[in-house]
Amino acid sequence: MSVAKATTVRAKSRGRDSKVTLSKYSFRVKYLRKSREILRRFNETKPWLDQLYTTFLGLRPGMTMVDVGCGTGDFTRRLATLSKGRSEVIGIDSNADGIAAAVADTNHNRLSKMISYRVGDAYKIPLDDEYADLTCCRSLLIHLTDPLKAVKEMVRVTKNHGSVAALESGRMSVFFDPNDESYSELFDQVQDALFDGIRKLEGKHIRIGDRLPGIFQAAGLTGIKAEIQADGWLYTDPRRRLADLRQQLRFDLSMLEARSKIDRKYLIAGGMTDARINAYNRQTMAKTKMLLSDDKKLRNDPSLYAASLFLVSGTKIA
Repeated sequence: MSVAKATTVRAKSRGRDSKVTLSKYSFRVKYLRKSREILRRFNETKPWLDQLYTTFLGLRPGMTMVDVGCGTGDFTRRLATLSKGRSEVIGIDSNADGIAAAVADTNHNRLSKMISYRVGDAYKIPLDDEYADLTCCRSLLIHLTDPLKAVKEMVRVTKNHGSVAALESGRMSVFFDPNDESYSELFDQVQDALFDGIRKLEGKHIRIGDRLPGIFQAAGLTGIKAEIQADGWLYTDPRRRLADLRQQLRFDLSMLEARSKIDRKYLIAGGMTDARINAYNRQTMAKTKMLLSDDKKLRNDPSLYAASLFLVSGTKIA
């Protein structure tokens, strides 16, 4: 899995490139649908995740839940499914196109009786005070310049003794290709520069997971707890279908090609030189195309990518 997963669409002009950010791109419907489908298929190889989410979030029948920054609603639908279809779930997102796609996908999955969606801002959630038993978000706070303000708003719409939870990426990640240690080092440098550049240019922490307990405490929550979901990607893993691996690689390649100009501004801000950026792009593209050209090489490639998702929750005590 390449760093292209976390990075930006070749725009028609240099001026347009400067206006497209990682966050804006990440919430485009086309990107969301493709990336979430790949993630969904990957998570099918990890059946224990359902138990993790159910127990950690305290899911039970009859709950009222709110998913803030729901995008196309994939996590919203997962919450509904895990509650055994006997709860009320509302997805909130500021992107009207994303909400329209979420409604369509929810109807397709026959979950519309328990799920509804509203267009709304994370800083001003369109719900009454003390509305939900659980208010949560996944991969939202990494895109916000003021995550504390958003969490305080999530607290507002949560009932007394209810829970607020967030699932966000953290700093625990690794990539290693035992056959090319120099590329592995370059990959790590690109990741660090990318996230540092985003912080410098936009004031956003992509690796916000380890900051969540402090943010939750500042928002007035108590009984704060945390778990870490650690995921590892290996092309040799027999639990993953070859077709899924190829789909992932094609997606990574398309993202690298489409987002190179926008990624470059973050990488340069993070301290990378043009020469190092060009070297990374060439090597990543060559490696990806090689793997796509030969299924045997793909299935025998030992490159390991691992990443972490921090699950943090707290209780509202008014």
